[in-house]
Amino acid sequence: MPLSGTRPRKRLTRAESRAQTRATLIAVGRRHFLRYGLGGAVAEKIAEDAGYSRGALYANFDGKEELFVAVIQEEQARHLNVFRSLLKEEPSSKKRLKKIRDTIADLMTDHDWIVLRAEFEVGALRSDRIRQSFVEVHRQQLRDGSELVRDLLRSPEVTLKLKPDDFITVITNLAHGLAVTQRILGAELSQKSTRNLVQSLFDHLMSSA
Repeated sequence: MPLSGTRPRKRLTRAESRAQTRATLIAVGRRHFLRYGLGGAVAEKIAEDAGYSRGALYANFDGKEELFVAVIQEEQARHLNVFRSLLKEEPSSKKRLKKIRDTIADLMTDHDWIVLRAEFEVGALRSDRIRQSFVEVHRQQLRDGSELVRDLLRSPEVTLKLKPDDFITVITNLAHGLAVTQRILGAELSQKSTRNLVQSLFDHLMSSA
């Protein structure tokens, strides 16, 4: 007999169950891609570690490449939400700019993101299918990033030396390149120095009076 006051667990709808399955596969896939890389990760092992059958993975994704792209898209969405929250919560244009700059430096030098983004680039160079996904993700990043930049530029105190799209292209790709080099060189180029370089690049391109 159930304890008094307890409620039966709500049964998930088919859509909710599917969303939960996808979220779990993405989370476990992320761990596998970080550990083994896109080439070394095995779809069946990802499904097993997530607690699902091989068929469940293929019912939600057309193989590990599509799962990998879903991991990248989720990371990009998380980054976007962080930036949107900063813009919404900070009324001062000068402080908003500094927080955006520092957050870009933090995210671009995050170890997990460096590895995932580098895997995405290598995959795009080797596979036409992944290359097309890379192009689509890049275009979405430009749209989202440009929207954030235009929000910053609504303040007359903020100035930008490039067009919003060009700024996003430069800041994300140069920052990522620096971060990858730092991870390879280690102590020869410290993470702190890399962050400072990314911040300096940002300040050179965008500033507040």
